[in-house]
Amino acid sequence: MEQASSLADLVRMRLDGDVAGLCRATRSEVLDVRLSATTFLGGSTDSPEAVETLLACLRRGPRRQAAEALGRLREHRAVPGLLRMLAASRAAHEQLEKPAVDALVAIGGPQVVRGLVELCGQLATGRGYWTVRVLDALAALRAPEAVTPLLAALWAYLPGRAEHVVRTLGAIGDPRATSALLVLAHTPAPDGHLRRDAVTALHALPDIDWPTAHPWPSAETLLHAPQRDPDPETARLATALLSRTEDGRAHLWEVLRTASHSPDHPDASPHAVAAVCAHVAERPGLFVVPDPGEHHALLRHHLRESPVPTVRRAAARALAAYARAEASEALLEALSDAHISDAVADVIARLPKPPLRELQELLADTHRTVAQRRGATRALGAAGHTAVAPVLLTLLTDDAAPTALRTAVADALGVLRPPEATTPLAALAEDADEPGTLRAHAVRALGLIGAPHTLPVVLACARSPHEAVRARAVAALGAFPVAEAARALGEIVTYSTGPHDTAPSSTPAEPHDTAPGTTPAESHDTAPELARTALHALRRVGAPTLPVLIALADGVDDLGEDLADRLVAALAAHPGAEATAALARLAAAPPPPWDAGRVKPGAGRLSTSRPAREAASLALTERGTPDCLTPLTSLLGPGSWSGAQEAAVRALLDIGTGEAHEHVLAYCRRAEHFYDWHVEAVNAIAEARGSDSGRRPGGTSRAAPQAP
Repeated sequence: MEQASSLADLVRMRLDGDVAGLCRATRSEVLDVRLSATTFLGGSTDSPEAVETLLACLRRGPRRQAAEALGRLREHRAVPGLLRMLAASRAAHEQLEKPAVDALVAIGGPQVVRGLVELCGQLATGRGYWTVRVLDALAALRAPEAVTPLLAALWAYLPGRAEHVVRTLGAIGDPRATSALLVLAHTPAPDGHLRRDAVTALHALPDIDWPTAHPWPSAETLLHAPQRDPDPETARLATALLSRTEDGRAHLWEVLRTASHSPDHPDASPHAVAAVCAHVAERPGLFVVPDPGEHHALLRHHLRESPVPTVRRAAARALAAYARAEASEALLEALSDAHISDAVADVIARLPKPPLRELQELLADTHRTVAQRRGATRALGAAGHTAVAPVLLTLLTDDAAPTALRTAVADALGVLRPPEATTPLAALAEDADEPGTLRAHAVRALGLIGAPHTLPVVLACARSPHEAVRARAVAALGAFPVAEAARALGEIVTYSTGPHDTAPSSTPAEPHDTAPGTTPAESHDTAPELARTALHALRRVGAPTLPVLIALADGVDDLGEDLADRLVAALAAHPGAEATAALARLAAAPPPPWDAGRVKPGAGRLSTSRPAREAASLALTERGTPDCLTPLTSLLGPGSWSGAQEAAVRALLDIGTGEAHEHVLAYCRRAEHFYDWHVEAVNAIAEARGSDSGRRPGGTSRAAPQAP
């Protein structure tokens, strides 16, 4: 009988459906052949000989591969052996608990659950990762039989290592664990994680099982402590649990009431109040009462009087969601609060019927505070009130108006996009006598409007010595889908990552006579952030950027931080053969020298990015279309990194043609070592060809129809 002496022999056996040959190969003297043959048997179907061989290997042989293969076959006869393997690995050093647990979870069923439950008594004495594997299996199977032993094991883990047991109880979602979880939620934890995990587990319980029948103290009382926990997520989840019952909602309103007259009361801390307001804003329907007057008053009080801006912002959102139209007056007044004015303006704009007339009156009233007029401007823009555009244009060109107000006006015009705004915005962006922040917002608005005739202005601003103007202009160039903007952005990427002094000049640079779209000879900024902005803008420009991106790709290894990733992502956004070829060249490029990422302090690179060839390889494989066949195949050469080879194999399998499959098989036949994905690839091709490596007990071959 033929013996497999190489991995190529295994490939042929699998394609021929030679299950007997694979079984013999599990006893080969060549380690790689023995391991891979065992893994291949996991792709067989209804083959008694394969199952018997794997069961024997589970006792003595490639045990890890046998466990994984039996899990893939969902073989219930393997359960006792897998449980023994798992139990034995508790104190052993073979690290077989993962394949054993994965196989048990894949097989499932009452026998698996009973076996895992019996191991609960050993959790406290097992190694850390063994315990985690068992708990993860019980969580995945959601076995209610495990609740009682897990509760018993829980106390052996307190106080330091109980989080994973708590998470498992939460995943099972059985209401019998509620009382214990409530006690843990109520009890302070040294690091807060246990309390958060307990509240998370409680929150995962179905609403139908809430409130719990905890006798005393009530569930609501036990949740008071986590509701005021400094951890935002703990407070959020506890607030959501309290909102499920009438008593719980009453307590939440009491938190606001207490804080209104005793801001320093420990039961009404600012984060507790903010959590209540946030939940009212998220679920206002839960808090509907016949007479909500007092509730409205409480929210208005915290909007006006709370010393914490976070609470005031949350109160604004809650008041808008809960009181709706009745909230307008208080929200309009709150626009004068400079710390929260922008957030309040956005809330007002989202009201079902924004108070547009009142907002216009605020904007026109010069006796109002700048913050209130700024907020009114922002709200009018966010609400899409185009009728206010003439008023905004007048304010924009009013040199006597406060700069902060004119900045908000520029932003609002950018959102509203009136065509007549482009000329004054362009004039403002070019005016070097105006404040740089105002000019930056003006050029941003030009980008939002995207009028073609304003491109020269935006290009000029991209060479400005003012950092904010320059950054906003570079971002704005992404709104102009023309080659001129693409070329300018490419030059900015090249220049911003070049070998210059990274420190911006302390004095404004003199104007340079440079053509539109070019970069001045003197460095204004070499920070990678500008290059990031330019790459993001290039992706927005679209088709005209492809030649620029291909040119940039030639020097991609000179880019620092995460710029290579961004460049490859921009290139991958382009369909077509030209972009595919560029990605293939990047993917097949040799790795940069080992010290390429080492730079002198201040040289503009804080860290190295993922090698461009890795990013390009993965981007290429995600395309997975027939026109990618040649570049994908090139990634299977000996010079490619292993991650690219795996991704290329998977992409070729997705293409699914006979030619693609042949390239995969040729690659696998040349391989000197098989990983699991090699075996999966051969199995997939065998199944597509109908090469079922197993037979039914009755002796008839199970062959799928021939793949087209």
